[in-house]
Amino acid sequence: MSVREESARAVVAVDIGGTKIAAALVREGGQIGHRVQRPTPAAKGAAAILDAAAALVREVIEAAGPVAAVGVGSAGAFDEDGIVTHATDHLAGWRGTAVAAGLVARLGVPVVVVNDVHAAALGELALGSDRDRFVFVAVGTGIGGAVVSEGVLLRGASGMAGSIGHLRAATMRGRVCSCGGRDHVEAFASGPGIERSFAERTGIAVPLREVARRAREGDTVAAQVIAAAADELGASLAPVIATVDPGLVLLGGGVSELGAALVEPLTEGLRAELRAPFADVRIEIARAGTDAALRGAAWLARVGNDAARALT
Repeated sequence: MSVREESARAVVAVDIGGTKIAAALVREGGQIGHRVQRPTPAAKGAAAILDAAAALVREVIEAAGPVAAVGVGSAGAFDEDGIVTHATDHLAGWRGTAVAAGLVARLGVPVVVVNDVHAAALGELALGSDRDRFVFVAVGTGIGGAVVSEGVLLRGASGMAGSIGHLRAATMRGRVCSCGGRDHVEAFASGPGIERSFAERTGIAVPLREVARRAREGDTVAAQVIAAAADELGASLAPVIATVDPGLVLLGGGVSELGAALVEPLTEGLRAELRAPFADVRIEIARAGTDAALRGAAWLARVGNDAARALT
C-alpha cells in the first residue's frame, strides 16, 4: 500500500477546547501521525473557531495526504446533527453552532462531532482492552464525565450523560462555579479548585503540579487539600456507581497527574460510602492520556454512518 493509499484510509481527529485546538492524523491501526495545534480563538465567536479548526485539518492533510473523514471532540453538548445544544462559557457564541455542517462546508469531507469528554471515553474504549464497562471522569480546568456500558457510550437525552461537575458539592461551601452557580463540585475538585484550596490554606499560589509534588514529598496540607477534593468527587460519583454498577472508574484530565494522592483517598471514600458489591469499584488513571479525545474522535469518524453502534 502506498503512503497516499494508507493516508486515504486514515482520518483526522480534532480536539476543540477552551484554550487550544489540536488536530492529528490517526491511521487505521490507531497510530497517531502528523499533529498540529493552535490557540482557540475562543472570544472571537463560532465562525472563527470553525475556521481555525478547518485550517488545522487542511494542514494535516497537506502534510499527510487525503483522508476518509474527520472526527471532532469539542466542549459542549451536541444533537445527532452535530449542532451545539448546550455550550461552555469559554467558547463565545458556541451554542446553536452547526459544527458538523460548518466543517463539512469548509473541508468537503464527512465530519462527525461528539462532546470532548465522551470522545475521551471512546478513546479508552478504542484501546481494545477488556474495559467495556466503566465511568470516565475528566478532571482538569472543569469536571466532566461519561458512562460506557457493555461497550456502548451512553449519550442520554441531552447528549451529556455522566456530567457530574455541576452537581452541588456534598459539604464544601462558599464558592461561585465557573458556570455562575454556587458550590458545585467543579468549584472544589477541579484543578483550579484544588489550587485555590491550597492557596486559602497556605497563602501560597502554586500550580496543580506543585501541589501534587508537595503531596508526594509529605506536605500534610497538600495531601489534605487533595483528599478533600477526592471526598467531594467521590460524593458525586457514588450515586452514579450505584446506578450503573461499572466496576471501574477511570480518571483522565490534568488532575490525573496527582496519581496516588488522589486515587487512594477517592478509593477509601467510596468504600466507606458504598455498600457491597458497589464498594469494590476500582479507581484507575486512564491509559490514553492527553490523546484520549483525539483517539475517540478518530474512532467515531471511522464508525461513520453506523455511529449508533457506539452512541446511544
